[in-house]
Amino acid sequence: MLKLSFLFGIGGVLSEFVYINDWWNPVTVTGTAVGIEDFLFGFFFSGSVAVCYEVICKSCYLDSPPPITKPFRFRYIALTICAVFFGSAYLFNLDSFTATILAFGVCNLIILSLRQDLVANAVFSGVFAGLLALLFFGIPELITSGWVNATWSMDYLSGHFVLYVPREDFIWFLLAGIFIGPLYKVWKNKRILHLNEPVPLSTWALLQKRYAKQQ
Repeated sequence: MLKLSFLFGIGGVLSEFVYINDWWNPVTVTGTAVGIEDFLFGFFFSGSVAVCYEVICKSCYLDSPPPITKPFRFRYIALTICAVFFGSAYLFNLDSFTATILAFGVCNLIILSLRQDLVANAVFSGVFAGLLALLFFGIPELITSGWVNATWSMDYLSGHFVLYVPREDFIWFLLAGIFIGPLYKVWKNKRILHLNEPVPLSTWALLQKRYAKQQ
């Protein structure tokens, strides 16, 4: 899970080179357009969204047989989202919001078409990420009123809000949550086992073997 968070931390830094053009102009500790804050946000946001379903719904991971004939490896998903996002922005000169919609949209369709058992996980994670958006924007806005209008490039955005969250950012959080929530399970070929779910004896035997190896 730390690997996933670290990768999204790097992704947070790289994506900022697109977002600062027409989305927002953040103030960083280093005084640069892209700062350590972008890595920290990507790291902690992805980690929180990746485990929220398991923690809140009291479930765990379990190795499962490949649900598809030819597994769609994690590197293909990573290459797809990077190619669509950066390609849309730099090759086709699309705005960053449109590039985001295309990148998350394509990858979410791929993941959920391959792992339909993770749809509930994806939806739950999307809603959880939406709640995080309200906190992420709400707390600074309450402390420093006008923070959003001073930091975001409203000339390029729609100007519409979901409470105090710019509509584009709220959609970003929702799509990112849907993408990140099931991603680790797809990467490691895991299925979700709810703690109150009846477990076959063969599964218990597998869990006991795994526990014995860890001792």
